[in-house]
Amino acid sequence: MSTAAPSSGASGPRPKSEIFSWPRWLLLVRARWTEQRRQYAAHMLVTAILYCVLLVFVLWSSNFKGFTIGLQSGLYFCGLYTTGCVFAGRYFQAMARRESALQALMLPASLCEKWLLCLLLVALVYPLFYSLLFLAISWPVQQLVLAALPQGPAIKFDPRNYALFVPFVDVSENSPAQPQWGLLIGLWILQALAVSGTLYFQRAAMLKTQVLIFGLLVFSSIWWIAVDARGEVIFAWWMLDGGSGKPLTHVINSLLWIGLPILLWLQVFLHLKERELL
Repeated sequence: MSTAAPSSGASGPRPKSEIFSWPRWLLLVRARWTEQRRQYAAHMLVTAILYCVLLVFVLWSSNFKGFTIGLQSGLYFCGLYTTGCVFAGRYFQAMARRESALQALMLPASLCEKWLLCLLLVALVYPLFYSLLFLAISWPVQQLVLAALPQGPAIKFDPRNYALFVPFVDVSENSPAQPQWGLLIGLWILQALAVSGTLYFQRAAMLKTQVLIFGLLVFSSIWWIAVDARGEVIFAWWMLDGGSGKPLTHVINSLLWIGLPILLWLQVFLHLKERELL
């Protein structure tokens, strides 16, 4: 009696993808959170303390009159750029030590999954939690300022100047959302440089990366002045009036605000791949 051959449709359990597996990626997220949650909490705590100290100085030196929506916007983006780049530069800090680098590289996750988690935490999750922290501190301070400022018919006081700054939302004419999205993309560019430097440099990665970013900013400023670059062309997408509608303007903005962040984050992927091959 012959044994029937197995049907072509029968198969064993499908192997997990070598590029991306959702259950495996969730395990990586859980492992990252378990190992780094204390450092993340400490980073946010230090950020909150620094912001509170700045607010106390501003309120004391201006007699509560300095907490305008313009100042809130400046403090928000200064803090976001500073702490966001530090957070990005410290994401792969385990790579700086051989013993911890080996442990990080041997995590049961693909290269794509590690890179995707880095991109998600650095470029999206951190700005979101920073914004929530900023609002949680700024709202009671703003209420205090409105209550402390003298009000009356003989006093020139415009409450719109002291509205709460909500990031990436059109709060008032003094705080349009459109330019803020350009600043967020600028942050992604600097964060990609910070992560790339951490992976590329073997020793003193943070210091060398900061010097590199500073040098690039200085070089860009000198080049801008030398070629007499027009700001309304480079920042056309983020200007309230739309800037120049010429095709060349849109090409320049596409390369700068879409192509450059993608290129730099792909560079992060390549540096991480080189580390895994070492």
